[in-house]
Amino acid sequence: MEQRDVVAGLRQMQVGLCHPLGAECRLISQQLERLGMTYQQVWPPVMSDLLGVDLVVLALVPEAFIKIDKALLQALKNKIVVSVLQFESPTVLDLACQLNSSSLLFSPVKPFGVLSAIVLAVNQHKVREDLIKRINKLEGRIESVRIIEQAKRFLMDTSGICDADAFKIIRNRSMDKRCSVEDVAHSIITAKDALESALGESSPVSSSHKSEAKSKGSGSVVRIK
Repeated sequence: MEQRDVVAGLRQMQVGLCHPLGAECRLISQQLERLGMTYQQVWPPVMSDLLGVDLVVLALVPEAFIKIDKALLQALKNKIVVSVLQFESPTVLDLACQLNSSSLLFSPVKPFGVLSAIVLAVNQHKVREDLIKRINKLEGRIESVRIIEQAKRFLMDTSGICDADAFKIIRNRSMDKRCSVEDVAHSIITAKDALESALGESSPVSSSHKSEAKSKGSGSVVRIK
């Protein structure tokens, strides 16, 4: 991405400058103005003042430790955070990690480095969000495969058919109902659970479910592309 595209994207963001008033706060605000970024100075950090911002420049000073409670910490974890450190200590670094800080500035802050820290923070936040979306998508696909396998096993145990025929039944049913294979499989599992609940532990359905649990380790492997 070209530099002008990066800066153009930054100008669309709302920034919360959580820093005590003083020379360093003025320097950071001047850099934000130079970049054309809209910001509001907030101190001490208050959740109601930060709900509408996209990026937070937060000074990790002793007063901040007092004001950052669990609710504010959770809210800040969902923002792009650039932490300003006055000194390095296990406590300060631990809070920076808890905030999911995407970048760091070190006090005394110099004009050179503010843009780099912000660009790096925005990029790291985007990478993290993309990874989370990918993980959620993969977990959803794994759950879908698990449900389909359960539905196939139920049809195989109750109808005496093979794996391929069980999947064919589910697939054809999904085409008839114009819904996904996962939806049909979920309906089968729901019906199975309802039968088990109605007929009790001694029912053939429940017995087939128990034998499925015993043979779980030796089941077929489903590949996820």
